Amino acid sequence: MFEKLPFPLSTLVLLAGVAATAWGFAHYNDPTLNLIGLFAGIPLLLGGVTMKVVELKPVPALAAPSLEVIQARAQQATEIQKQVRADITKYSYGANAHLEDALEFLGLRGPLEADLPKVRGYREELRDGRYTLVLLFDSPKVPFQQWQESYQKKMQGFFGRDVEVQLGQPQENQVELALVARGGSQAT
Repeated sequence: MFEKLPFPLSTLVLLAGVAATAWGFAHYNDPTLNLIGLFAGIPLLLGGVTMKVVELKPVPALAAPSLEVIQARAQQATEIQKQVRADITKYSYGANAHLEDALEFLGLRGPLEADLPKVRGYREELRDGRYTLVLLFDSPKVPFQQWQESYQKKMQGFFGRDVEVQLGQPQENQVELALVARGGSQAT
């Protein structure tokens, strides 16, 4: 329901808290209205501030997809690709990084829990005519060798049979994870 909002849910809660608290103060001389405004407003205000603090913003697209790529996405994108794209393009609350659970399962974390790779951006493209979702990670605490070990042991199975996983290292401390739909132009 709230995924379709053009702004973060935390902003809505924060504004509701500010409005209710202000309403409570505005009706200072009316004990009933004052009490209702403050009892509703202050918790909403604190909840909104808390949500803002733990908010994880959507990952930006590195490039706008072409019309051809958009058509390929509609026809070829697998459920996993759709789920990953939906997860990284929405506001999240309480997570250290987008795809946090997946990264931990794949063994892609540094010495500390906060050392998870961060998705810096994503792009959509065609590789050999197949829809591809490419995630660019900043990974200063997780070396590329660790990504390669995870690739050999877990990644192919984790993302399912319908997705081919490809790894690349465009720069030091960066990793490109490409999720390529199998099956060419077949709809899945």
